[in-house]
Amino acid sequence: MDVIFHIDESSKWPVVFGNIKNYLKTAQDQNVSGQVELLINGDPIVQAKAGSDIALSELTALGIEVAACNNAMRSHAITAADLQSGLTVVPAGVFELAKRQHEGFAYIKP
Repeated sequence: MDVIFHIDESSKWPVVFGNIKNYLKTAQDQNVSGQVELLINGDPIVQAKAGSDIALSELTALGIEVAACNNAMRSHAITAADLQSGLTVVPAGVFELAKRQHEGFAYIKP
């Protein structure tokens, strides 16, 4: 089962990490495989920068694709070089969500 998690509110970081952790544990317990992605757009893009207290490497180390919205990056004057390592830049977060849903990904937004 493929799933995309979406964060667009900075206050939701603990919730999205908890949701992903719970999803991964249950998927493993039920022997369910598939792609997992986290899309970051809006204000939380600031925490995707290197040196942030939000450690996205914990997710990428698990094989989760972490996608950063280029539009959000531009609105916060963030470049790809500013991001934590292992993140993927997508042109538009809303397009990424629509594309993934069209591909059959389940959508989860805390």
